[in-house]
Amino acid sequence: MNGSQNGRAERVIVISIMKSGTHLIKELMTALGYGVYGNVRATPKSKPVLDSDTRWRLAAMVYDDDQLASIKSQPESVFIDATDRAWEALAWSWQARLGMPLTPMYGTELINTGLVSQAYRRTAGSRFAETPARVCWMFHEFDIRKIDGAFLREWMETGEPRIIFNYRDPRDTMLSLVNYLCGRTREGISSVNYLPVFGRLLLAKQTLEERLTYALLDDSFPCQASEFKSMLWLLHHPDVCNTSFEELVGPNGGGCAESQVRATQRLIDFLGVTDYSAEEVVGRLFNRDAFSFFQGQIGGWREAFTDEHRRLADDRFSEVLSLYGYA
Repeated sequence: MNGSQNGRAERVIVISIMKSGTHLIKELMTALGYGVYGNVRATPKSKPVLDSDTRWRLAAMVYDDDQLASIKSQPESVFIDATDRAWEALAWSWQARLGMPLTPMYGTELINTGLVSQAYRRTAGSRFAETPARVCWMFHEFDIRKIDGAFLREWMETGEPRIIFNYRDPRDTMLSLVNYLCGRTREGISSVNYLPVFGRLLLAKQTLEERLTYALLDDSFPCQASEFKSMLWLLHHPDVCNTSFEELVGPNGGGCAESQVRATQRLIDFLGVTDYSAEEVVGRLFNRDAFSFFQGQIGGWREAFTDEHRRLADDRFSEVLSLYGYA
């Protein structure tokens, strides 16, 4: 841990590889009092809470003088709506600064027009410490070659925000993703534009065997070895707290209760949280009502993969399996 880190983390970034149990981290962070934002379905109870001072600060960051003067003269309901939009615009602009692939995910218009573009210009020199407190930003990737250098400098100098990295056996992420894209989860597919393209493609195939074969052969399919490799720096960095699906899922997902408690306590300690213990929150992690939940089991690939799938997975993931300890 960076020596500059002190006390409870006010801002957290969680990088959780797609289909690696992101909902487990979301449930933990919500239980610890953080609002969540990013590549995660936020409910009214899990969205960031913005107090009046934070809202005015956001408005001053995003709006110009004339817009700000207009907001000040409006009723409270208009102020709330305007500052909600300011927060959303600032958050999108930070996603761009953190290297998120917004164009393929949501389209070119998002970042290049309207209030998001204005927020991006006006806050280009701002620090991450100026974003709202008690927010956990959750993403599926974090390519250091695409991240704003000013953010990296701030993180190295201050140790903030705290960064958590969560991963899973890539064979299980592949199986889970195929099931997800075929609509086998509780709430369907997310709004990320390219995912329904693959969902439609997979559903055109008749069997799970055919779908897995395709997924393991197509280099453009999500959850490839290159995505795991691009985040090796997180796995090895001493100021990043690492955890895995296998540690956090617990007995309901085929894991170990002791490992779940240890991993949860490790995360709590890393965040500097003193008013909760792992035993108090661990029961909330495994949530069958989570947006993208299907089965949530360790080692499901062992039953689903044919011998050919195992060969294809070895070809595709052999190095990653070794690097991440799954060989």
